[in-house]
Amino acid sequence: MIQKLLRLNAKTFLALQSLFYAFANSIEALVPLLLAPILTRMLDPTGYGVWVLFVTYATFMRPIVGLTTQDAIRMRFLDFEQKQLDQFTHTALFVMVVLALFVSFVTVVFGDFIETATKFPQAWLVSIVVAALLYEVFYMVLALQQFHNRRKQFLATQLIQAVLSMVFIVAFLMSGWDWRGVVLGRMLGMACASIYSLRSLGFTIPTLFRVPQRSFYRNIASFGVLYWPAGAVVMVVGTTDKVIAAHFLGVEASAMYGVAALFASAFWMVNFSFVMAWTPWLFRKLKVAHQEGMQEVASVSVLYFTLAAIAAAAFYFFALIFAPIILGEAFHTAIPLLKYIMLAIVLQGFFMHNMKFLHFDKRIEMMSAFSALTIGLNIWLSMTWAQSIGIRGIMLATAVSFGVAFIISGVLVILRYVNLQKGAKSFVG
Repeated sequence: MIQKLLRLNAKTFLALQSLFYAFANSIEALVPLLLAPILTRMLDPTGYGVWVLFVTYATFMRPIVGLTTQDAIRMRFLDFEQKQLDQFTHTALFVMVVLALFVSFVTVVFGDFIETATKFPQAWLVSIVVAALLYEVFYMVLALQQFHNRRKQFLATQLIQAVLSMVFIVAFLMSGWDWRGVVLGRMLGMACASIYSLRSLGFTIPTLFRVPQRSFYRNIASFGVLYWPAGAVVMVVGTTDKVIAAHFLGVEASAMYGVAALFASAFWMVNFSFVMAWTPWLFRKLKVAHQEGMQEVASVSVLYFTLAAIAAAAFYFFALIFAPIILGEAFHTAIPLLKYIMLAIVLQGFFMHNMKFLHFDKRIEMMSAFSALTIGLNIWLSMTWAQSIGIRGIMLATAVSFGVAFIISGVLVILRYVNLQKGAKSFVG
């Protein structure tokens, strides 16, 4: 009876945590939705397509500049003392800045080639690297705030970046700047939020400029190199989708893909909020799984799959009603694509759910192998189907790729569950 009560309380706490992070992360998801009526009316499809490519490339560059540090912190958080964690974080920030400077230098030297390959203006290539650094720092401090359970600071960080980004973007657009004003406004908003978050975590400007000891360099580098495909799979798939669309179907096709993904990203934020709340809970449960069994973990996972599917359907019908109102008339052709991108996002969330079990086990090579499979399959199918089916084919390729990875990784998770159950029975015996 007491055990049942404790499990109910744990699930209630997890649900409340998920609702909080859903609310906090919905602030970030609302920014592109609230800006959509402005951007789709003040920018033409080509200008909006350049903005979509900017966000895509900045997201793709994040794991290159940041070496997926936020996932390293999540994995090591329970193992480190506070002093070690601060040293690790400081070293990670230093490495990120050095990598950003190096990548910026590369973009300047090979600017002509990169502009041709990316379909992005050469003069603004460095802004992609700066934005990637800001994004990576932003999500790293959110991970620290989450694991420290500093919910007020987490919410304040999201509010600062959302409000300031919108204010700066609207101000630049009203001043006559086109997509360049949107880029600058977003970067300024992220910069202000990141500075606030670092200060709330105890970091000061002098400490950030201090060169850290070398003790964590190898740790960060080895983790980042091995984990890169796993940490970058969502970003790489999104990037390749839009790049393939731009190359095979034109920059305007990337704009339509980005507009359709706006509404799916709102669901993705809700799904991501559950994963954020669920991850520390799951890691603590798995630490004692050989003693307590996996029934509670399994029940929460089944509940997640069910509610995620229902939520996706709800978001889809919501989008069908409001998309014609929110979007400018030139972008209404993106509305029929919503069901395909929504399916891809659902399967992506299912796959990331399975990956957390491997994350806890520190099975980095296996996570990266699954992610590399997903990336490769998506590129091949997207290039094949884009020519015959168009944008719809690219979205279906993403759904199929994540679906295959979800099924294969799910088999491994089930095998782990069965083995732990047997271990638990042996322990009790």
